[in-house]
Amino acid sequence: MIKVQSINSIDALKMSIQCEMDMREYYKEAAAIVKNDDSIAILNGLTDKADKHRQSLIRAYSKLSGKKILYLKLGRKHKLSSLVKCPDDPNEAIRNAKKNEQELKSFYATISRRLIESDLRQLFRELAMEQEQHYALLESSFEEPLHLDEEPIEAETEENTMMSELASA
Repeated sequence: MIKVQSINSIDALKMSIQCEMDMREYYKEAAAIVKNDDSIAILNGLTDKADKHRQSLIRAYSKLSGKKILYLKLGRKHKLSSLVKCPDDPNEAIRNAKKNEQELKSFYATISRRLIESDLRQLFRELAMEQEQHYALLESSFEEPLHLDEEPIEAETEENTMMSELASA
């Protein structure tokens, strides 16, 4: 976990925007390596959530600074270094996604306690709660032991074929 002593609102927003961009990219990469359709749907949903968070943070940044963000290129000091990159192994990707969600939750909760502006404090509290929900979704959807690197079992594909035939009839 990154240690945040003091941070101004603009830097907190920039870091958070970058975090959401990183998580969006993470989930896109994870969805590309997972073979299970349900898992892909969950990861794509989390990709969309990260993008919505990014957009709300950009709106807050524009409101506070009076500037629009056209692109974001931050140095190392503005990045949350504890976020893990997406590995090639789908099982590890899910485990790391859980870790990343916990890191973001802690980061957002810490930021919410450090800021003076009440509307920003509320925004970061809500983001921390959303990250907790993402973690809970990942926990409940992907129970150990994970087998995401395996093709679907033949019985499952036969059942899906039978169900689709019934649906079309």
